[in-house]
Amino acid sequence: MIVPMRKLSLLVFYKDYQHFLEELRDRGVVHIYENRQRSSEDETLQGKLRFVKRIGETIRALENRGVKDEGGKAEVAEEELLSYIEGLYRRQEQIAARLGELEKEVALYEPWGAFSMERINGLAAAGWDLRFFTVPDRRYMPEWEEQYHATVINELRGQKYFVTVTPAEMQEKPDADVFVFPQESEEKLRGSVEQLQDERENLAAHLDKIAVDSIRRLKHYRESVSEVTDFMQVENASQELVEEKVIALEGWLPDNQVTDMKAFLQEHEVYYEFSVPTPDEDVPVLLKNNRFTKLFEPITEMFALPNYHELDPTPFFAPFFMLFFGLCMGDGGYGLLIWLVCFILARKATPVLKGYLVLGEYLGIATVVVGLLTGSFFGVALDAVEWPWLKGVKQYFVTEANYGKYLNGYNPMMVVAVVIGITQILFGMCLSAAKLTKQFGFKYAMSTIAWVVALILLGVTFGLPALGISLPLVFVYLLYVLLAVCAFFIVFMNSPGKGILMNFGSALWGTYNMATGLLGDTLSYIRLFALGLTGSILGGVFNTLAFDLTASLPVSVRFIVILLILLVGHAINFGLCMIGAFVHPMRLTFVEFYKNASFEGGGKKYSPFRRRVVVEK
Repeated sequence: MIVPMRKLSLLVFYKDYQHFLEELRDRGVVHIYENRQRSSEDETLQGKLRFVKRIGETIRALENRGVKDEGGKAEVAEEELLSYIEGLYRRQEQIAARLGELEKEVALYEPWGAFSMERINGLAAAGWDLRFFTVPDRRYMPEWEEQYHATVINELRGQKYFVTVTPAEMQEKPDADVFVFPQESEEKLRGSVEQLQDERENLAAHLDKIAVDSIRRLKHYRESVSEVTDFMQVENASQELVEEKVIALEGWLPDNQVTDMKAFLQEHEVYYEFSVPTPDEDVPVLLKNNRFTKLFEPITEMFALPNYHELDPTPFFAPFFMLFFGLCMGDGGYGLLIWLVCFILARKATPVLKGYLVLGEYLGIATVVVGLLTGSFFGVALDAVEWPWLKGVKQYFVTEANYGKYLNGYNPMMVVAVVIGITQILFGMCLSAAKLTKQFGFKYAMSTIAWVVALILLGVTFGLPALGISLPLVFVYLLYVLLAVCAFFIVFMNSPGKGILMNFGSALWGTYNMATGLLGDTLSYIRLFALGLTGSILGGVFNTLAFDLTASLPVSVRFIVILLILLVGHAINFGLCMIGAFVHPMRLTFVEFYKNASFEGGGKKYSPFRRRVVVEK
């Protein structure tokens, strides 16, 4: 749910303003209304915000090293630590760039092999000129060997590398490219490479050693700087009144904090007023859910926070998301693996990470339940194996063999996926009606409610006979009467307060969108069945490959090959299933469900003006 908010308007005497802000920050419950224009024009503030961003980027770079605490510490002040770490990373970049250059220069010597420059200089002193050339294979002339005493040293990538030995006074040379060596010798270049590689390794080891402590110190420093930026943003949000003697300030706080805030304000010489938010005000959003639903809030925030004037979708899509994940994974063995890994890791995880792991436990349980219903366990179709202890439960697996005859041959899991889809769509439309009622009043929701009832009645009227279930004639007539009533509300109550023609036109357009959109939305949910089926089939394929293709191998060898095929095959299948089980439920949530629930989003997270760094007294 979205926590109800109250607007707080303040008038503070200028002389008391700074002291009052300090105490207001200590309370840590008021979200100050931000003056974005003034903040964007404040160069000092923008500079500090960029500085905070730099700290965050450096922290992420250190965290990505993934090292354990080695007890190391950078012997620099906290204010200088960022520049120190950035300097180390810059030096690493410089080394990498220089190594690339040096390695290219060393590579120039490789085609020529080992040779002595002293001996070449000795030839020059004796009146002979030794020159180095390269030329494409097709352009090399064998007569050069007699004319210039040419000797081919190497042939690489369609090039010939050769040398000539001619008298020093001879100016004529072969029609080839003169090879130019680097200014430094190969030995010296290799020495420079080794030196830089050693420096790079030392830098990496030093960063690994100080990473954990530096992350802690940088986070503390970031909080300190953020406190300053928060204060500056609040000052930018204030307005000077009465010849700069009175400061006006506005903010938001949870409704349950109003009583305590009144007591606080009454202790100060300030004028204050609490008011209920109006529909056109941009109110910050604070979500409050139970332990189960709270696990799904990161999924909500991935798309967008709801705006203050609508419903929090988190508790409404959470059970569906769990079910969708389980259907997409489809295999009870994979679900058990997910639960086990998350359960073990959650025991020692940080509070933030623990929330994600507990969510993983729930998703794993949902997958196990689906796997038990469909009879799929690590790619093994349990209804197809001859295990005595399964004889009594095989008939209950939700498979085509067991239930297809009741569904005119349709796969029962496909039917389940479609039914779940229709259920969520109708549920989303109910939420849309609740949202309209909350924002504008019940009469604005009557058309949406009529659509929900009409779709259910149409499903009963035409769906049950399609399944071979006949209805009494009186009941059929009653359904038609109710459909006529729904049609009345759809046509004449879709735009309350507007003319009949406007309502009728809107009804026609709405009917067209409903007919086309509902069909497409419903068919989208078939992916739940398709993904689960694909994962189970692919798992079964790897099982078949492991046992059938190795039948002729010796027992010892066969065991190893089977193990490798199963591990690699199921690892690939598990990874593919995990991707699909996250992506597609989110797609169904953010597109089909959000659309039918008329979700708008765009809410700004409640971020109270508070003290970030605990002051030790």
